[in-house]
Amino acid sequence: MKNQEEHIKKYLVWFLLGIWFIPWLQGDFHFIHEARLHGAIETKYNPILDEKAWIEGRFQKYKEDYLNSEFGFRPYFIKLNNQFAYSVLGNVHAKYIVQGKDGYLFEYNYIKAFYGRDFIGENQIDLCLRKVKKIQDSLAQHGKTFLFVVTASKGQYCSEFFPDSSNYAKSISNYEVFSERAKALGINYIDFNSYFLDLKKNATYPLYSKYGVHWTNYGACIAADSIIHYLEQKRNVDMPELFWDSIQYEPARKDDRDIELALNLIFPMKTQMLAYPKVHYESADGKQKPSVMVIADSYYWSLFNLKIFNSFSKNQFWYYYSKIYEDGINGFKMANDTRLKQALDDFDVVLLMGADINLYNIGWGFIDNAEQVLDHNPHLGLEFQQKLENLKAYIPTDSSWIRDVRRKAIDNGISVDSMVTLDAIWILEHDKINH
Repeated sequence: MKNQEEHIKKYLVWFLLGIWFIPWLQGDFHFIHEARLHGAIETKYNPILDEKAWIEGRFQKYKEDYLNSEFGFRPYFIKLNNQFAYSVLGNVHAKYIVQGKDGYLFEYNYIKAFYGRDFIGENQIDLCLRKVKKIQDSLAQHGKTFLFVVTASKGQYCSEFFPDSSNYAKSISNYEVFSERAKALGINYIDFNSYFLDLKKNATYPLYSKYGVHWTNYGACIAADSIIHYLEQKRNVDMPELFWDSIQYEPARKDDRDIELALNLIFPMKTQMLAYPKVHYESADGKQKPSVMVIADSYYWSLFNLKIFNSFSKNQFWYYYSKIYEDGINGFKMANDTRLKQALDDFDVVLLMGADINLYNIGWGFIDNAEQVLDHNPHLGLEFQQKLENLKAYIPTDSSWIRDVRRKAIDNGISVDSMVTLDAIWILEHDKINH
């Protein structure tokens, strides 16, 4: 009996040591593949030991942060904890995510925007929109179209599913004032909030999902189609339009349940059936394709992924006025003043787009910068434009110059045509030659 007890103690010690050391071994050697966590996960890096960092205590702090976030099987432990909190306690463990009625999930910022708890004031909104109108008018003088789009909002569309704990007193919101003032000032404006609410009662398929942040794929198709038709009317052109000849009705895809994925649960939530149109675009033969510069938040990704750029000759997406993405080009470029000047020169359409949660800072710096460029930039003058076009036509005929341009294009990771434009602008700005 005594020997049996000793064996049990020994096995227990080894078992506890295994529980202690196996996560450590997994963290170092990753002998078992671990599924990654979803959402905004901050990666911690293993610090390098040096004397100064040790004395100042920085190494110890960073090492502790690294060990706490990178130990073996951490994703499994987090998912187990989150599943227990959700299934047993009815709580969701994700930053700024709340669960509403009937299982609806919301980012808290949408609830805050709906109730006007992020309201920036009528004076600030009026100042912002007067700048937008000035930009629109300046561009219109040169045959360019400005369009301001407020996307549909899950908070506006699904407010009846807000949790009781978020039942605040309703006050005036940024969206309400922006909508009213944009129309009063004559700004080219599409309000998808009001449009989707009008469609809500008779919509054949859901325009918002229970577990997603953005409009559904079906909602995105409606938005893309509406934008194309608006620009056709505004510019009096016939663009390649999108259409769908069939609709797949199937369980929600990843993009339509991104909040659910951010909860990092072990078991999926109850499936919601959604519509996925099979989208096509008309042939470009005999059509006109304007170029478009889009400054937008994450809502534009759904249109970009629908390949809305097939309706444009060029589609440059300035994500939060920070990273610049282009159709057919991998990676991104960073926004800067030089690229803004060139874009305002080059593109036929400038589209500013955002959800109600981003109206407090709409444009993310674009509006002030564009106003300044258009105020002080001679590039949009007709005389400058003529000189620029003449110089751009001349540069390829100069063998030495075009050779130098090709080299600089490779160095800067841009097309030769873009480098020709930048070289021509630099020459004219510095009055090196007179064409």
